Amino acid sequence: TEAHIDRTVDAGLTPAVNMDTGYVQLLTDDQKTAVLDLTAVVAGSDFVAGAHVADQPGAAFDLDGYLAASEAIATRGGTPVIFPSYGLNSLDDDGWVDALTAIGARVDRFIGFELGAMFVPYGRIPSLEAYEAMMGIGSCVGAKHSSLSRQLEWDRLAVRDRLRPEFRVFTGNDLAIDMV
Repeated sequence: TEAHIDRTVDAGLTPAVNMDTGYVQLLTDDQKTAVLDLTAVVAGSDFVAGAHVADQPGAAFDLDGYLAASEAIATRGGTPVIFPSYGLNSLDDDGWVDALTAIGARVDRFIGFELGAMFVPYGRIPSLEAYEAMMGIGSCVGAKHSSLSRQLEWDRLAVRDRLRPEFRVFTGNDLAIDMV
């Protein structure tokens, strides 16, 4: 693991750890912590990491769980990426934005994450209006978008360009890598 992080840093890239959709759920809390500790040593404060809350269908949004996961990353200098969950994505668009606002009030910076249901059963792509409202959260520095739709990504880039040019839009579109 250390060698992978070191090579990523040496290549001038920002390491992303505890992230991969479908796999972050397989890590134990001890494994997540060990990866965060190692990454903080190797990469310093230039890394992002998944803030994941494992829940079940019908679960309520777990703000405390998200805050604990986010703070574990932020206290090591990293930027949390707010992974979807059943509870988070059961909220309507206003509730989704309110949940991210509550997280953003406790961490200096975070990255949102839209993930389509084709990837995980608790995935959801909120409306463009909700995305725009998320961009209004000052501590939200960007968002990963994984819908497999070029148009949805172009729409988000247009909102970014109009409202907040420094906001980062990260693609997760395996079908459109040429959008970079």
